[in-house]
Amino acid sequence: MLRTPTPRFLTLRKATDRGYAGYSTVRKYIADGSLPACKFGRRVRLLESDLEALLTSTRTSSVDAANQKLVATAPPLTPEQTRRLRDLLGEAS
Repeated sequence: MLRTPTPRFLTLRKATDRGYAGYSTVRKYIADGSLPACKFGRRVRLLESDLEALLTSTRTSSVDAANQKLVATAPPLTPEQTRRLRDLLGEAS
């Protein structure tokens, strides 16, 4: 019989100790709905898989945003730079 893995719940402190984010950042993610949380008594618990999913999507969007900003602010290439890039990339293929 196959057993499904038991979900791993973490306290906010345990999540921050493991380096997922700072305590106030985790609280902000919960408050804005980016990170689901459960209350057991007076304690808030998070699924480790939810933390992983949030951070994976956050990292990806941060990289995409940085790339877009870089492309938007980069000066246009001169004809000489374009020719040199074409020569370099042509050699690589």
